[in-house]
Amino acid sequence: MHHHHKHCKPTAVSPVETVVYPTKHCVKNTHSVNEVNHVHPAHTTVVNHHLQKNKHYFPHTTSFANTYDAVNINMGPVPPAPPLGTVVPAPGAPVPPAGPMNPAFNPYAR
Repeated sequence: MHHHHKHCKPTAVSPVETVVYPTKHCVKNTHSVNEVNHVHPAHTTVVNHHLQKNKHYFPHTTSFANTYDAVNINMGPVPPAPPLGTVVPAPGAPVPPAGPMNPAFNPYAR
């Protein structure tokens, strides 16, 4: 026996509709930490100032001295005084030479 199957036509299936929505935007934040060294150098110079004051002193002394001098004069024997009436030359007057140099000297005169 032969059965004839009745072929069924597939029933019309509506196409599946797909609705696409706008993309949902999700943000996932991650965090990281880094260190940056910022160097700000500074320098201080200490200047020590020194002033030397030179004070000059000039001490002065005064002394006194006394001198004493003595002179010894040998006067020799005192000559006799000239006889009265004798002319004595004035002090400082030239004295004529004595002895052979005197023109009045004559060894032969007696």
